[in-house]
Amino acid sequence: ELRCDFTKISDVMTNFTGKADRYIVKEGVVMKLNFKSGFKAIKIHLWLFTDCLVIGATLDPKDQSKITLTEHCPRQGITVVGHFTAPRNAPKKKVMTENIFHLNLKKAGQPAYSKHGRHVIQCPSPQERQKWFEVLKPPVIESENPEETIYEEWDVPLVKAQHHYTKANEDDLELLEGEVCRVLKKYTDGWCYGVRERDGQKGWFPMSFMVEIQSDHAKYRDAKRKQELVDKIAQSAQTMGQDVFSTLGNGRNMSDDF
Repeated sequence: ELRCDFTKISDVMTNFTGKADRYIVKEGVVMKLNFKSGFKAIKIHLWLFTDCLVIGATLDPKDQSKITLTEHCPRQGITVVGHFTAPRNAPKKKVMTENIFHLNLKKAGQPAYSKHGRHVIQCPSPQERQKWFEVLKPPVIESENPEETIYEEWDVPLVKAQHHYTKANEDDLELLEGEVCRVLKKYTDGWCYGVRERDGQKGWFPMSFMVEIQSDHAKYRDAKRKQELVDKIAQSAQTMGQDVFSTLGNGRNMSDDF
């Protein structure tokens, strides 16, 4: 029986509705491929929780039942790419391109041009690859109402009341100055539907009384904007035949310039 201690990273996992509401979306064993200095394939364990991805490996050859947690990333920082082109040094019998996808993990504050957290993952079968691809890249929640924005429960903005709001309707939230809410839905008319943090009560409140505060949602939204800019620079650099990472690496404090 495999043993893994998740308490070591519990303090860095996003608290979206309380630890009790976190559950495993999917788990399994895959191979992480490395093509630097030859070819290497390492067996790793993936656990996709509601709000984060955890990676583990059996690092102790004497105890294959013990898994060591090697990496974790909030779900907002996960991106996957399906296209894979095998390098020339890839052994054809061990590298099955139809089973492979790119897994990129980015933590808030990490430079947008960083290579850290980039993995080539090979699944046992094309079917298993598709399952991982679908859960790691969930579809965007689309509303039939064009004036409505719906957020995943693990990726919500946090807002704080700047003033006391006295509810005008029965389904409004009464908010004291300084109270924090999680926004579940946002509308173009300035109203939001969300959850009051102190007691979990749900209701409506006007955004004019609120101000957005720091959250994983805000950090990764900003990181995504930085990455989009870096991708544009990368495309330009490739067009000119330059190495984008060398180009960006010359600006050591580039992340501070955004």
